[in-house]
Amino acid sequence: MRLKLNKIIYQWRSVLFIAPSVAGLVVVANYLGLFQLLEWTTLDQFFRLRPQESVDSRIVIVTVNESDIKYTNQWPISDAVLTKLINKLKAQQPKAIGLDIYRDLPIPPGNSELVKLFASTPNLIGVEKVVGNPVAPPPTLSKLGQVGIADLVLDADGKVRRGLLSIRTAEGKTKLSLGTSLALMYLENLGVKLQSIDPKQKILGLGKARFVPFTGNEGAYIRTNSGGYQIILNYRGNLENFQTISLRDVLEDRIPTNSMRDRIVLIGVIGSSFNDLFFTPYSSNPFGSPKRTPGVVIHANLASQILSGALDGRPFIKYWSEPIEILWIFVWSFIGAIVSNKFLIAEGFNNRFALKWIIFSMLILGAGGSLIGVSYLAFLASWWLPVISPLAALITSAIAIAGYQALELQRQKTDLEILLETTTAHYDTVTAELEHKAEETVRESERKLAQFLEAVPIGVAVIDANGKVYYVNNAAQQLLGKEIIPHSTIEDFTAVYQLYIAGTSQLYPYVNLPITRALQGESYTVDDLEIHLQDKIIPLESWATPIYDNSGKITYALLVIRDITERKKAEAERLKLTEQLLALNLSYSRFVPHQFLQLLNKESITDVQLGDQVQKEMSVLFSDIRDFTALSERMTPADNFKFINAYLSRMEPAIIENQGFIDKYIGDAIMALFSGEADNAVKAGIAMLNALHEFNEERQRIDCSPIQIGIGINTGTMMLGTVGGRSRIESTVVSDAVNLASRLEGLTKNYGIPLLISHYTFLALNDANDYHIRLIDKVKIKGKSELVTVYEIFDADPLEIKQAKQSTKTGFEQAVLLYNLGRFEQAAETFTKCLSVNPQDKIAQIYWQRCQKERQDGKMENINLPSFNIPDNNSNEPI
Repeated sequence: MRLKLNKIIYQWRSVLFIAPSVAGLVVVANYLGLFQLLEWTTLDQFFRLRPQESVDSRIVIVTVNESDIKYTNQWPISDAVLTKLINKLKAQQPKAIGLDIYRDLPIPPGNSELVKLFASTPNLIGVEKVVGNPVAPPPTLSKLGQVGIADLVLDADGKVRRGLLSIRTAEGKTKLSLGTSLALMYLENLGVKLQSIDPKQKILGLGKARFVPFTGNEGAYIRTNSGGYQIILNYRGNLENFQTISLRDVLEDRIPTNSMRDRIVLIGVIGSSFNDLFFTPYSSNPFGSPKRTPGVVIHANLASQILSGALDGRPFIKYWSEPIEILWIFVWSFIGAIVSNKFLIAEGFNNRFALKWIIFSMLILGAGGSLIGVSYLAFLASWWLPVISPLAALITSAIAIAGYQALELQRQKTDLEILLETTTAHYDTVTAELEHKAEETVRESERKLAQFLEAVPIGVAVIDANGKVYYVNNAAQQLLGKEIIPHSTIEDFTAVYQLYIAGTSQLYPYVNLPITRALQGESYTVDDLEIHLQDKIIPLESWATPIYDNSGKITYALLVIRDITERKKAEAERLKLTEQLLALNLSYSRFVPHQFLQLLNKESITDVQLGDQVQKEMSVLFSDIRDFTALSERMTPADNFKFINAYLSRMEPAIIENQGFIDKYIGDAIMALFSGEADNAVKAGIAMLNALHEFNEERQRIDCSPIQIGIGINTGTMMLGTVGGRSRIESTVVSDAVNLASRLEGLTKNYGIPLLISHYTFLALNDANDYHIRLIDKVKIKGKSELVTVYEIFDADPLEIKQAKQSTKTGFEQAVLLYNLGRFEQAAETFTKCLSVNPQDKIAQIYWQRCQKERQDGKMENINLPSFNIPDNNSNEPI
């Protein structure tokens, strides 16, 4: 274990020495502040790259620029103009007003009015300058304690990155900044007050926010002045991130009503001529001169940061402690060293110096990009991580490892030269001995290889790069039927050895031979090759692959051939058996529909067992030819079957094309099942009637009378399964739903219409408006109390009759309702109107006759619904 550890340490000695050494030097440089300016620049860039934040609707800035001064015609603006401005703002009822304009001296006219306004505005905060060249506050506001300091904290490069919350004067008095005063006044109105969390460390709490004072060494700062109570600004943005209104718009009342209600309003100058502009992280401009930020915008950012932290929980800028930052530098120093060491000791680029150093540079740049990317993602979460110091450690470690590796290679080169000089004297002797042993080894290998190739039962040949035969074993010569002909090439193979395309008398193209393709660099196989001998034809499979030397050139090609006569026979027999099975399955499917097997979850009819069953929601369709008995009596048995098969062959496609299948033929009757939507069964019934029209047209052309059919459709739960005995079984469907569909088909004859559906099917349709439907009647099955509503589908009726039924549909259904209510006279009148439009409406005729009979019998009220005596069984007897 100890030896293994020592070996690992020796292998990584350069990394273990260089990485911590470089990291220590970088930590010292960082402590001396050498990276401070670059870290600030990186932070500024992160601020500019950060996605733009939303406008803070709680703050409005009233801006004063050169055009506003031109409008008021005076600078500083007079007390009268300032009084008018503040009065208009007060009318909007803001929570706090911040005046970021010095007013230590009166500017006539209007001073007395301004003094009175100051005294009567408790939510107005003025400003004073405390640090440097002080500027006194407005006297009236000073007496009232409504003053905030306007001082800003500048870094060594002149940019504002820190916010000053408060300072303590020489007299021991604490003064708040303008942004702090306005934010605290706003929050106090909401009941949010400042609390002391840790008096010793001056940690304060305000709503959801936690304030930790700047001590001078946070982030990239090194021994920076931390006077007063400072925090690092988490900028919301520039002037564009706040609502702004110009001085002139306020004075001319061009502001929406209540646009400043319950908000903080800041008044300040933004023009370039007012000398109240400062550099911030947003000032850098690669395409022009730096753009400075107005002081009022910085105060707005500080107020927004306090409000957003206290009310919304928006995080402040956070940073690591000094030990973690040092660990961060050590981590990236080791990453640079490890990446450099692993790459430089790799053997893939030893002879490509330029490519090696290009890739090395890209790896270091990629690692540096990863560091910057991680730091930027952390900044998006409000963490300020060191970037420049770990980046310096990463690059320096990588370069140091590269230098160490170069020195190590130089030392190894020197040692190798000494070793070569020492061994040169023995070179001739060693070389001769090695050559002798190599020749013996080659000869032995060739002998063993020849023995092996002669023993294998398949033909093997080796062809050189020029297409000449180098070696052929006995099995190959027996298959080819002759010995190898000297000086023959692959262009002569097909003719010399009688190689043909299988099943033809055409010579095999030599360009498609596997050996030809192998000499071109492909591994190739064919099995459509035949060799024609004098007394027989042998099918062959041939395979060839190229053999390369150390330089990548093709020196030989290996060819394998074998007799596949038995395989071809087996394939022919298997193909014949497959065709027989397919034909048998097709025949079975004509007796037992494949869809029936699928519903039983069976793959094949051989899987079906007696008693297999399944229960499903399905639609069932019954159809029958009207008066078929009389029709069949006029035909011979042969004509009967010819007629039935001609009719059924036209009905079957209509069912299959609508996702149904025929369960059974019952003479001229059809029973079909639909496991999908009920619409499929209805569409199939319509398609059957349309096919019947075409069939009747063909019959009329050969002087045969047309036929009529009836179709009944019902939807419900059905049990599908197999019934029978040990020697014979068949598929069947058992359900009251099947019985009802059969009875509906019988009702079509009573009503004289071709297609009826039950209300179960009607309710299962996706959209009944897709069809021409009308309500016909309510019927009662014998032995059951539930009435079944019956509907006619007349989409397949001739166009004239269909249009007439559609135009009388509303009246017809009202008449049916009147009839069922026992109001026979009104029903008869309505049916008469329907018949005047559509005299061929057989159902209207039936109802009219019923009304006449009821009137004659004197049954005018309390008439029971008509019912049909439908026996509750599965017989096909007409109703």
